[in-house]
Amino acid sequence: MQEKTRYRRRQYLVSTKFQLKYAGLILLLVFMTALLCSYVIYYTMMMTMGDKLANVYPQGRLLGIVNAVNFRIMVSIILIAPLIVIIGIFASHKIAGPIFRIERYLGAMAEGEYSTPLTLRRNDELMSLASSVNKVVDSVKVCVKDERERLSQMYSSLEELKKVSVSKPLNHASLDKAIDKLAGEVAALSKSLEKYKV
Repeated sequence: MQEKTRYRRRQYLVSTKFQLKYAGLILLLVFMTALLCSYVIYYTMMMTMGDKLANVYPQGRLLGIVNAVNFRIMVSIILIAPLIVIIGIFASHKIAGPIFRIERYLGAMAEGEYSTPLTLRRNDELMSLASSVNKVVDSVKVCVKDERERLSQMYSSLEELKKVSVSKPLNHASLDKAIDKLAGEVAALSKSLEKYKV
């Protein structure tokens, strides 16, 4: 029984453009959410407590408090941004990593490599796509095996045909039989190739 190869993450930025774009999108969504929440809270607070605070604090002091709150909100968002980018890169790696592996695997398939199945890490996304690719590979392997067997039979028939053609005296019945056998094998190969739409 063949052991499954375990793949460990060694590099988290495997598709830099995709992953940074993904992290940027998450960062933008967090900024927009933070700004919207801050505005709603801030606006609600000022509408509810603005008049009361204006009576307690002098105008300049109240403005200083509002500016301090604005500054703290902006600093918090700026300090959280790198954490959001890192989370975005880690989250996108579960998509970008499998895409990278699938692209490499398909490139190997294009060069005729069908010996190993496509494997992804247990928690990666796109498992169903990897499973579908493996089904295609298994189907191709079966077809290649069948075609190789037919080709081997054709070589055997060709050798038999050569022997009959050089035999003295030439036996026409054996020659016709060998030709018919080879023609049947060529027809069977041709029929099996008809299923491929290229």
